Amino acid sequence: MKDLMEQYTKTRKSLEESKVGATEKDISIINEMISDINYALEWMRTAKQPGLRRPIERRAAYQKEKTVDTLLMQRYFRSTETLYEWDDKPIENSISHWDRIKLEDALSTLTEREKEIYMMSKGNCFSMEKVSKILGVTKSTVQTTLKRADEKIKIQISESLFCMVG
Repeated sequence: MKDLMEQYTKTRKSLEESKVGATEKDISIINEMISDINYALEWMRTAKQPGLRRPIERRAAYQKEKTVDTLLMQRYFRSTETLYEWDDKPIENSISHWDRIKLEDALSTLTEREKEIYMMSKGNCFSMEKVSKILGVTKSTVQTTLKRADEKIKIQISESLFCMVG
C-alpha cells in the first residue's frame, strides 16, 4: 500500500509541474486529475471514504433501517387492483399469499391517506415531489406522512403475530 501511495504522490507532483506553461483548458483538466489523486490518497491514508463524517455503524436508525422490504412492497403494489387512472400497469401475481397477508397486516394501521402516500412512494417508487404534485399537497406533508407511516408500520411489525411468523 505504501508503494502505491508513493506512486500517487509522485504522479501528483509531476502533474503540479506540468501545469506550468499549460493552457487554461489543460490546467482545468490537470486540476481535476490532482483532485482525484488527493481523494484516493486520503482514502488510502484513513481507510475511510473521504467526506463521510460518520461510519455506517454510527448512523441514526432512520438512515440505515428500512421498515419493509421495498422490492416486496413493489410486487405487492403490482398485484393489487389499480386505484388511479394514471396507473395502467397490468396486474402481476408475483407475491405469495403469506407475504400478501403480512403486508396487508403491516399496512392495516395506516389511514387511507397515509396508505395512499406510502403506496405511491414505496410501491410505485415515486419521489416525494411527484407524490405531492399528484395529490396537491406540499412535499413536507408527504415527508411527514411517510415518517408517520413508517413508525406505525414498525410498531405493527414488532407487535403483530402475522408479521413475526414466516
